[in-house]
This record gives sequence, C-alpha cells and structure tokens, in this order.
Amino acid sequence: MNFVWLDINASWSHSSLALPALHANLSGSTASKCNMKVVRGTVKSPISQIIGQLELLEPHYIFATGWLFNIDYLLTVLGRVSSLCSPKGIFLGGPEFLGDNTNFLKNNSFITAVFKGEGEEIFEPFISSLLNSDEKWREIPGFEFIDMEGMHRSLAVSTKEFISLAPPTCSPLFSWDKSFVQLETSRGCFNSCRFCVSGIDRSPVTDIPVEELGERLKLIVSKGIRQVRVLDRTFNANPLRAISLLQLFSEFAGKLNFHLEVHPALLHISSGNDSSPVAKLRQMLESLPAGLLHLEAGIQTLQQDVLDNCGRKGSCANSLEGLKFLIGCTNFEVHADLIAGLPGYTFNSLVDDTLSLMAVSPAEIQLESLKLLPGTHFRNMSELYGIKYSPFPPYEVLSTPSISYNDLSRCMVLSRILDYWYNDKKWRKPFGKIFSANKELLLVLIDELGEGEFISQPMGFEAKGLLLYSFCKRHCPDNCAEISLQWAHNGLSMKKEPAEMFVKWNYGDTAVSNPIFVEGDPRYRYFYLHVGNCRHWFAYNKEIERVAPCNICTEEL
Repeated sequence: MNFVWLDINASWSHSSLALPALHANLSGSTASKCNMKVVRGTVKSPISQIIGQLELLEPHYIFATGWLFNIDYLLTVLGRVSSLCSPKGIFLGGPEFLGDNTNFLKNNSFITAVFKGEGEEIFEPFISSLLNSDEKWREIPGFEFIDMEGMHRSLAVSTKEFISLAPPTCSPLFSWDKSFVQLETSRGCFNSCRFCVSGIDRSPVTDIPVEELGERLKLIVSKGIRQVRVLDRTFNANPLRAISLLQLFSEFAGKLNFHLEVHPALLHISSGNDSSPVAKLRQMLESLPAGLLHLEAGIQTLQQDVLDNCGRKGSCANSLEGLKFLIGCTNFEVHADLIAGLPGYTFNSLVDDTLSLMAVSPAEIQLESLKLLPGTHFRNMSELYGIKYSPFPPYEVLSTPSISYNDLSRCMVLSRILDYWYNDKKWRKPFGKIFSANKELLLVLIDELGEGEFISQPMGFEAKGLLLYSFCKRHCPDNCAEISLQWAHNGLSMKKEPAEMFVKWNYGDTAVSNPIFVEGDPRYRYFYLHVGNCRHWFAYNKEIERVAPCNICTEEL
C-alpha cells in the first residue's frame, strides 16, 4: 500500500510538526510497512505541480493537517486527486476540525474522515487498521465521518501519557532543513481564553522533565539549528518551572535563541515581596545573556471588561506593569499584541490601547483581527455575543455590537500603519514622537490611508518615508523635521522631497562652523538640519558610500 502525507505550510520557512509527531510514535514494524511518503509544498505552490507529485506516488491513503491558512488549498488539491487517483481513503486532522464537522463532511464527500484532537496515541492502531484493510479505525475515539447510518461524532481526544511520547525529532520525517525548530516543553493550558483552541477543553498542564529537554536541545544544536520556538501556550504559567527552563536555556547561550510566549500579568509582584517565585523569575529574566530570548507578550486588550469577556486570567493593569518590566530588560526583545473584534472592544478603545503600548515601547506591536476558530467558545456562541464573522477561512470577525465592519476595516489600516512605521526600527522614532501623544492626528492618518489602496499595495522602505513626510507636510508641518532627520539617518537620497529642509554647507561659509569638515578634501558634501535645540550634520562622500552619509554629528545650540 502507498501511504502519502500531504504537507502544505504557509511558507518554506515553516514546517508542520504533525507528521513527525505522529510518525515517531509508530512501532518500527508498522512504520516500515506503511512506508510513508511525503509531498511538501506551500499555499503558493502551483496546484498542478502538487497534484502531479501525488499522482506519481499512486496513493492508496492520503493524510494531511488542516489549518485556517491551508484548508482551502488542501481541499482544492484533494478534491482533484480524489477524482484522478481514486484513493481508498483521505483523512484529515488538525485545528480545523475541533468544532462541528457535519457540514464540512457533507460538502466534501471525498474526505473519508476527520480526526479531532491529539493523535499520537491512536496513530498506531489507526495505521494498523488501514494496513489490515479492516474497519476498526471507525471505533477509535476522535474520528468523525458520514456513512449510510449518518454522521458519526466524537469528542476531541487528548493524550493520556504525554511524557511517554516519542518526540517528533525521533522520526526520520522530521525537517532539519529549516531555520528554526518547534519544541514542546509541556502540553495543556491553565487558561480558558474563549478565542483560543486551548480553551475548548482545558486540560491540565503536563511538563516534560528538564533533563530530557536538555538532551533534545543538544540534538538540535548538533543539527546546526540556531532558533527554537517553544510551543508552550504560557511559558511563565508556573514561575518555578520557568526558572528551571531558563537555567537550562542559559546553558545554550550563543548557540540557540528561544522564542517564548509569556503572560505579562503573571509577572506582577506585590510590593516588597522579593522572595516570591515570581520575583525570582523576574530576577532571572533580568540576568539572562543578551540574545538568548525573544518574547511574545500576550496583551490582547487593555480594557478590563473586554478581557473578562474573553475568560482570560490576569488583570489589564498587571499586564501593562509586567510588559513595562519586560521592556525594561534590555537583554531581549519584546513583542506585544492586540486583537480587534473581541466582544465589547470598540475602535476608540483599541486606538487608546495602541497608544498606551506605543508609550511603553515594545519592539513590535502586532494588531490582528479576531478569528472565530472552529470549536472555540466565541465561535459556538457567536449568536449570543452578536458576532458576525466570515464563514470562510480565516473566519475573521466582520462586526460585533461594539464595532462595525467599517471600524474593523480601520483597525486593519492601523495594523498596517504599525507594521510600516512602528515595527520598522528605522522609522519608529519619528513615528512615535509624532503620533504617540496625538490620537486625533493618528485617526486622520488612519482615515486618509483607508481611502486608497494602502492595505492591498506593498510599500518599499523609501516609499514609506515619502508618504509619512507628505502627510506631515499637510497636517503637522512642525513635525516634518523629524521625518527629514530620520530620512538622512536611513541613508536615503538627499535629492528627494524629505531632504528639502536640509541646508547645504559650502566651503568658506564662516557664518556656520562645520564640526565635521575635512580640511583640503573637496570630495565631501555637507548638510545640516535644525531640530529643536540641536543642529544635525551629515557628510557625504560617494567614494565611500554611494548614498548613505559617511559621517554624522549632532551639536547642541
């Protein structure tokens, strides 16, 4: 029999853990008998190419993992392959199938069954059933399918012995050719967020022993991988466990970088309580080697009533305090996120929260719209909350009683604005100075850019500067100098409009003393710009740098 796994990812830099995680937990004889083949691609791969690869393998059984980003692509391919190759069965699993799958199976009759939940422990009897050409797989918990008797439903399955599972890296099908690997140090979640698949059926957190993780990290280092993305939902849910892991991670400083998701509210400590586990965790974070960590701080909202609607633990005040602490640790970068479309979240409140985050200056602010993922509380109770959402992936919220479709569109304009000017380190400083204390001006920028094709059209580095300068020239000309200054620092052309405020310094000009003048060398050109009580000097020499300045100086006046 020919068993084929269709592995479709968002991009070539990503790789799904599903296949190696399942395959690693097959017995040697079963793995040998099924001889799993893999067809890999991305959602941008030519569909005809993927179909051609599948046809050549003459598959009897096809398997794939469905996510909101790849499900349409998978169905487009599998519907055609079903007609072309007539496989005995097509089986799907993944987050797409954690809800009610009745309509999905009715509308896609070429899918034999879908699986709900964690599949490592059932994969052996499932594959054995297919190898034996029997129907015993139908009795395995987690599978949903339609037959002559109708729809067969199942609850989602959770692993019973997570610690005993073989790790995905044990499988020869694990991808070692990516720039990063994903690592579970635990499974389960203490939280019950109503927008998250982990909140569907909250399971207790089970931790892998630190010693075992150390061996897995040694293997990762031996493969030449530099970045590890820890999959734990909340790394600091248990502060003592987090301290142990950080001590382990520190042993790999200079060899590995760890990407973690933390809950900033759980970093709050009571005044004077310096001996608590959280206080010790904070001390540990402050003392870590630079470059060891990259942190994602889950904020979602700074409105307490909205957070309460989400069923998420921790207060907004504590989250902001914890975020400030993390940002104050200069040995790692911190990214913070907001979610537009949460029940009770208004556009006005979201803009206020964006400005609050800008004021504390995380390295990035990520603003996304709420997606009603299958099986989640908000999806199941959407009518109760008055949420209208797209029935098609990515299932984005279209409106709620608190926010209109038009205002959600404005939120997405704000998201792009943040990506272009706040999250870009070379534009953040002037953007922050101009907009962080001026909400009305930010609203003007949102509405002006929302009228054109700003969302759909990509914009280059220089174009971002030109657009921002043009906006400031029309709406806040006193701020133009900030854009001009950054324009020069970014090494952009002094012949373009943002450089018009610069004054060219000529040889023999005695009215203004030039602190970076190179005596007797006519190859240099000099420009200066007044910003506040400072004069900023830039020297250019095309023989050294084609466009960028070769010398910069700032003098206070």
